[in-house]
Amino acid sequence: MKFRFCITVVGVLGVLSLPSGIMAQVGSSTDIIMGQVLGPDSLPVAGARIEATSVESGTVRTRTTAADGRYTIVFPDGGGNYRVSVAAIGFSPQAINLARQADEHRFVGNVRLGRFATVLSAVTVRTTQARPGQNQRPEAGNQERNLSPLIVNRLPVDQSDLNNLAALTPGVVAVSGSDTTTASFSVAGQPASQNSITLDGLSFGSGSVPQEGVRNTRVVTATYDVSRGQFTGGQIATTTRGGSNNFQGAVNLSRRDPNLEFSDDAGDGFSPRYTQTQLSMGAGGPIIKNKFFTFASLQLSRRADPLQSLLVADPLSLQRLGTNTDSVNRFISLLNNYGLQPTQAFIPDERVGENASALVRFDYHLGESNTVMLRGDWRGNVQDASRISALSVPHSGGNAHTSGGGGMLTLTSNWSMYINELRAYESVSNRSSAPYLAAPGGRVVVSSVLSDGSVGVSTLQFGGNTGLPQNARTRYLEASDEVSRLTTSGGHRFKLGGLVNEERSLSGVIPNGLGTFTFNSLADFEAGRPSLFTRTLLARDREARTINAALYLGDSWRKSAELQLTYGLRFEATKFGNEPAFNPEIESLFRLRTDRFPGEVHVSPRAGFTYFLRRGTEGPPLATIRGGIGEFRGRAPAQLFGAASDATGLATGQSQIFCVGNAVPVPDWNAYIANTLSIPVACNGNSSVFGNQRRNVSVFDPSFAAPRAWRSSLGTTRRLVDRYSLSIDASYARGVAQTGSTDINLDTVPEFRIAAEGNRPVYAPASAIVPGTGAISLTGSRLHPTYGTVNEIMSRLASDTKQLTIGLNGATRRGILLNMSYTLTRSRDQVQGLSGGGFGGGFGGGGSSTAGNPNVAEWGTSDLERRHSFLTTVAWPVKPAFELSAVGRITSGASFTPVVGGDVNGDGSRNDRAFVYNPSSTSNAALASGMSRLLLNGGARTNDCLKKQFGTIAGRNSCTAPWSPTLDLQANLRPAGFGLNRKVTFSISALNTLTGLDQLLHGSDNLRGWGQPVFPDRTLLYVRGFNATTNSFTYDVNEHFGASSGTRNAFRVPFQIALQARVTLGQDPATQQFRNVLGGTGRGGRATPEELRERMARAVPNPFGMLLEREDSLPATDSTKLNLTAEQRAALTVKRDSLQVKADSLVDALSKLLGDPRNNDPLTLMTQLRPRIEEGRNLAREALKQAQAILTPTQWAKVPTSIKSPFQQQRDGQGDPERRGFPNRD
Repeated sequence: MKFRFCITVVGVLGVLSLPSGIMAQVGSSTDIIMGQVLGPDSLPVAGARIEATSVESGTVRTRTTAADGRYTIVFPDGGGNYRVSVAAIGFSPQAINLARQADEHRFVGNVRLGRFATVLSAVTVRTTQARPGQNQRPEAGNQERNLSPLIVNRLPVDQSDLNNLAALTPGVVAVSGSDTTTASFSVAGQPASQNSITLDGLSFGSGSVPQEGVRNTRVVTATYDVSRGQFTGGQIATTTRGGSNNFQGAVNLSRRDPNLEFSDDAGDGFSPRYTQTQLSMGAGGPIIKNKFFTFASLQLSRRADPLQSLLVADPLSLQRLGTNTDSVNRFISLLNNYGLQPTQAFIPDERVGENASALVRFDYHLGESNTVMLRGDWRGNVQDASRISALSVPHSGGNAHTSGGGGMLTLTSNWSMYINELRAYESVSNRSSAPYLAAPGGRVVVSSVLSDGSVGVSTLQFGGNTGLPQNARTRYLEASDEVSRLTTSGGHRFKLGGLVNEERSLSGVIPNGLGTFTFNSLADFEAGRPSLFTRTLLARDREARTINAALYLGDSWRKSAELQLTYGLRFEATKFGNEPAFNPEIESLFRLRTDRFPGEVHVSPRAGFTYFLRRGTEGPPLATIRGGIGEFRGRAPAQLFGAASDATGLATGQSQIFCVGNAVPVPDWNAYIANTLSIPVACNGNSSVFGNQRRNVSVFDPSFAAPRAWRSSLGTTRRLVDRYSLSIDASYARGVAQTGSTDINLDTVPEFRIAAEGNRPVYAPASAIVPGTGAISLTGSRLHPTYGTVNEIMSRLASDTKQLTIGLNGATRRGILLNMSYTLTRSRDQVQGLSGGGFGGGFGGGGSSTAGNPNVAEWGTSDLERRHSFLTTVAWPVKPAFELSAVGRITSGASFTPVVGGDVNGDGSRNDRAFVYNPSSTSNAALASGMSRLLLNGGARTNDCLKKQFGTIAGRNSCTAPWSPTLDLQANLRPAGFGLNRKVTFSISALNTLTGLDQLLHGSDNLRGWGQPVFPDRTLLYVRGFNATTNSFTYDVNEHFGASSGTRNAFRVPFQIALQARVTLGQDPATQQFRNVLGGTGRGGRATPEELRERMARAVPNPFGMLLEREDSLPATDSTKLNLTAEQRAALTVKRDSLQVKADSLVDALSKLLGDPRNNDPLTLMTQLRPRIEEGRNLAREALKQAQAILTPTQWAKVPTSIKSPFQQQRDGQGDPERRGFPNRD
């Protein structure tokens, strides 16, 4: 009796304790439980009562079988693990356990009832459970990672930031944020704007939610399900936590304090010794048991950083920024002389950010067929002292306020074999920001001699912020409906669905609305001689409206237990509203209409598969092969249409003044501060060359389309040993229709070429260039001087990304969970001088550069490529009360392009790549000296990049930054004493540990830069003048170019200790799931050791005893009778008794562990149980071998499968449909 107890415990704990198994799958979607009830005569049993209980929440759903004995139960967010009980008059009751299948969310639970009342048995019906660390793949061909709170709570990561969670997935590239931009991520070389974040199945505009309100997060890097769309990169699919039959909740408080930070220079204002406090809480439970539930969560956080500006920069930081104390002091003195005080009393000396977010959810079970979910969300943010850079003064910043919220309705219905899911969500967001100083902005290019003798060139900023003020309001509405039809056998799930969303936005931002003065030196600033003045005029609020619709038809086909397929078509259409006014002159000159936004209809096919390689009928698959191919369509950047609505070229539309040379107005700062109406609206004089006002135009190519990508993948996972698996995944993404823009008003016939720079073309005449500053008038390069830049927005760019990921996952004998991966990426994309496909096509995207004609697309290494990337996560439950975890990364450096600080080719943009002068061959002594010092003091990577390009214009992304390693550690303590019962977790995180090791091993004066962000200086040359005789520019070499080493990086991230405490209210969900499986009459629903022994013992008896009992129960005429000899009976009896003694000891030990109320955590419990479980498995294997040795081959062939294959798991979707999922009948 005790032997099979071990087998059952293995199955139960396999479901509960592996973090990337069932617990990692929680909350994926709506689960469908279906099956058929037959009697002992194989006839359908009508009217049988089916009761399905979610193991996670304890929620119960009921159904009665139809005339054909079939039933279907829909469980929204059920958790993927169920106990199904079947009862019918005149039959014995039966119960089965269902665990999530590996291909989708269908559970086939067929049951055969007996005529006579017997002891209730428990039969587990499930597919193979994952080994530790192995990713579950709920859809055929998927590549994804499930991040459940059970695992994430243990790691040193911020769970509330979904982008942080995405970075835990192999192959995902994290894109850093700032105080004005949110952090994001990139998948398959696609721009971050082409990702999708969903919450409960619909789009969610925020990347942050209360961490205690999250039930599960899935990071999908490849999928072939046609119901997923509106992205070409990756998707974060998050589900919120709902209430259950048990009161549950948690309170989490975390603190980061400057006193627990360890910097190499405590007085360095650029080492962000910040203070952060975050409080997250959530609680919920039943309003009416099994019917009406609620859960609410709230998160509050406050972070205060020292303000990083020129006023707080110490001499060392200034050196790292490429300037020196003398230059900055002189700059500050000049500001005061002009009445431009660098700061004011109302400007804080800290950058303070306060955030709040809340979620509340209600679930109502209307009956057997319908379930309703209502959810509300709210968020708010206040940011003081934002948009202040390290090379600016505080008055150039401002403050920002954002708020928003929304409501969601979900209705899930089930009629026989049809399931319908209706969802709708509406949200509103508001954003406003205001500058501290309403005045034109100012930039001063400064050359400074650094302490090592090199010359650094930097741009100091002051005045008003060109991006402020801003006011924006966005309204978003999305609705979807999907009806699916299940075949009676459950092999097919046909899906027909649709989605529609509308986004309306009103933006009040006017870029450069008050103008910007640029000075070529501190001397020019002191003399009031700006080299350039630009200003945007007549700009108005930008309105944009986008409507997207999709219709999809697909099938998830479980062809067999080995092969699962998904395939289908997705039809998508887009319409853009609020079209601007018609400009007939633009149509006449360029044959394009300003009043038409292109719509689009597109069809995308997809197909994916998963194939399980099995060896025999027992145990998990030996290997899994998965793959697929399909097209994915993203969303066109809505801001492009908003910008085009204001740039029509009409007299009432946006225009720009562009003044150089003598046409630049002399600034009067006191007048500007006193009255913004005194800011110039025209250039000085009547020069049509150096001073002009030109109307800008943005117009769409009629063939413009949303970005798309053809994606394919092929991967395999192979079990190496019982606890480890090796996975290899290869993927390819071909981005097409990537967004870009060309300046169709640019005269691309060169006026002259610069012989000293490899015959670089210049599109403005030499007479349009100011000799003293090198500034170029925009007029000289215009085909039609009435207009400035005429951007034709098009979608003709492409990208190409190949990726290979190798992963090793598993658990050691001591229970250490390991997840290690290496990703090799090769990503290339096309860019133009004005825009790049890699950045979603804004005007002048970050990847934009040119060596000549900016309208010609060029292939090159993508800005988003990280050639090599290693990722490791470790969780080690050392003791039930103590565990350690770590997240480590090593990433190769990003590529960057050597550029010029200024416009060289005359196209009106600062987008020119630098010519790399060879100091030994150039005739310009200043250039030769500057390049020599740069090569002498620069790093090896910088030198290699420059030397291989001597005498040529630098290639795009031809330089690479150093590798970037990071390591974060966390220790978790869950005491059982003092009545805490492991409901309180104290966590200590060591963040940026490598920086601490760097300081310890190398000292503050010889840092290697371990754990530090890398922001290399991309500007190699600064334009200082123009020689009209030789038709060449005069440059200063920025000897700080490429600076990124530990001692030359101004932005320091310190080694820091963070503290956190989490209190569980009620029952923790993971623990509750464990108790629901092993439930009993003990305190809190936990089974007592006696109940555990009794339940498991009666489930399955000793196999030797089973053979003897079966032999005695069969009549002599039964053909399946073994006809044992006396010797065989004696041998089986001895083996039965011997096994009983061993099993008794094992069962007692396991029952004691399982019944101990202090063992609440499944992960730590598994560490204790693992040796015992392996002992039980060995007992089973040895017993079967001994039994087979006692019997003859003829006798062994008559032994039922239920005895000779006790590890065999019932599998769905194969063989005779009447036997699918049934307990063995032998």
